[in-house]
Amino acid sequence: MRYKFYIAFVFIFLTFIGCNDNFDPNGEFREIYALSGILRGDSLNQTITLSHIYQVDGFDPYANKVDPAVLGADVRVWIGDSVYIFRDTSVARTDSSRYTTPIHYYYNNKFAIPLNKTIEVEVLFQNGKRIKASTKSPSAIRFDKASNTIIPSDESDLITFIWNEQNEPLFFVPQLAIKYIQNVNGTFIVKYKRVPIKYVEQNGNLVPIYPKPSGLVTAIYQKDALDRAMEEISAGDPIKSNYSIVQKQVLTVTAFDLNLTRYVSSTDQSFDDLTVTVNESEFTNVEGGLGIFGTYIRNEYNKLELSQSYVESFGYNYRVGE
Repeated sequence: MRYKFYIAFVFIFLTFIGCNDNFDPNGEFREIYALSGILRGDSLNQTITLSHIYQVDGFDPYANKVDPAVLGADVRVWIGDSVYIFRDTSVARTDSSRYTTPIHYYYNNKFAIPLNKTIEVEVLFQNGKRIKASTKSPSAIRFDKASNTIIPSDESDLITFIWNEQNEPLFFVPQLAIKYIQNVNGTFIVKYKRVPIKYVEQNGNLVPIYPKPSGLVTAIYQKDALDRAMEEISAGDPIKSNYSIVQKQVLTVTAFDLNLTRYVSSTDQSFDDLTVTVNESEFTNVEGGLGIFGTYIRNEYNKLELSQSYVESFGYNYRVGE
């Protein structure tokens, strides 16, 4: 699955107002800025958002209808001796139920994140206030030769992938998705079916369980989960020949840096395509402000192939060499 250009556009600091026992809505208001920046190792497109906390009458943070985004700041990222300047821009808001103005953010589309490097950010606001943060990107992800190559295996009902540990205790997220091509009225559409590691029964229904961020350097999938995922590709369609499963498949592993690892660990949150919101007032790694600054990298295990006899047992076509 190819990921689109996305990042957490807006920090939600409602919790800082609604859940902080020391906050007095009628007390002195302090201007506090926040930064949200998750830099990607798999793209040249990097984004950072800036925001600030705000004051409302009473205790309902949703009473505020003014977007707390901050514009006109000087945003710079350093990697060694190189400096990258971020420009501010905006995109149309798809959900205008609360804010009606465009979504504002800062971007630079000229660099990818190097491996195992210290990265720093500094923001100078128009009123002279500064905030800054630093992080270190993960090292390379390398897959162990003990990982499965042909799936499913005749020797085991488990499908195992193994990769290397990092120098620091970082979190990883593996993802296995079956690539297939569906014939829709003569148009061939490439699609992906995400595979859970297992299914569990809840209230009489089978519920898929997907890998969560963790420090594990292995991903173990049950064969019957792969079987069910294959069946679901054509669920409700009796013409199985409309579906072609490609021979070569890919497992993707994402490695979070230490800041993102600590974020996930402290907030017990998971990333949905690396979209981040701050829901815990105690978490921040931004000096002089609030928020999160971090990096992640991805690598693909591309030695994986589906067995032809296995694919054809579902009635699907088998596409060799793709």
